[in-house]
Amino acid sequence: MEDDGTVAYKLLAAALMPINVILVLGAAALVLAARRRVRAAAGAGAAAFLLLLAAATPAVSNAMVASLERQFLPVPPERSASADAIVVLGGCLAPERPPRLSAELVESSDRLLHAARLYRAGKAPVVLASGGAVPWTSTSRPESEAMAALLVEWGVSRTAILVDTRSRTTRENAVETERILTARGARSLLLVTSALHMPRAVAAFRKTRLSVTPSPTDYLVADPEKAALLEWFPSPGSMTQFQAALWERGGLVYYRLRGWTR
Repeated sequence: MEDDGTVAYKLLAAALMPINVILVLGAAALVLAARRRVRAAAGAGAAAFLLLLAAATPAVSNAMVASLERQFLPVPPERSASADAIVVLGGCLAPERPPRLSAELVESSDRLLHAARLYRAGKAPVVLASGGAVPWTSTSRPESEAMAALLVEWGVSRTAILVDTRSRTTRENAVETERILTARGARSLLLVTSALHMPRAVAAFRKTRLSVTPSPTDYLVADPEKAALLEWFPSPGSMTQFQAALWERGGLVYYRLRGWTR
């Protein structure tokens, strides 16, 4: 597929993630302090501190993540609607690179397991693994091939698996899925991806002519426990969730500006 500016967007979005902004603000504060511009240095330092505090506080990051995840609630596979195909999106495996002997499971690998469960529950006759080799990594093997191997291991018939080896982004997942499924006469799909990613994925897939039923999994935020006070103590893991939520919200805005959503 031709580059549509997505690589440049991803690089810019990565550069603007909180950790990088915090480092820039911290460096600016040091430079300003060295030049005896005390008020400007204090302002940059305070901005860096407040951003770090917000990003590292579980209560803040959890709220940001949950606001996206709760847009689509889970349905047990046995109670799921039926469709012509199950489509599971990539970004759910660590690539096969030394010293790994094969692609390995990560947090979002729940997507593959959920897709296998939907298939075993008889909710669709085929599973489409959607994910190519993305240009901003050093892996040349399409992720969908490794996804297919795991689906077989988890009980999906090899003859029931389709692979999309071309798509590199969520938009391309939608475009390629439409091409592959319409060629088979399919009109409806169960869309499987992480709950955090589902709002952007649904928006992109509903731009196609296919009927889309969300089937989210991999929820990062569960209902709070009784010790909710601990959510106000900064935690390193919260920074990751904060950045993931910002990435998805930024992606939604970008997709809308490009006309890639309905």
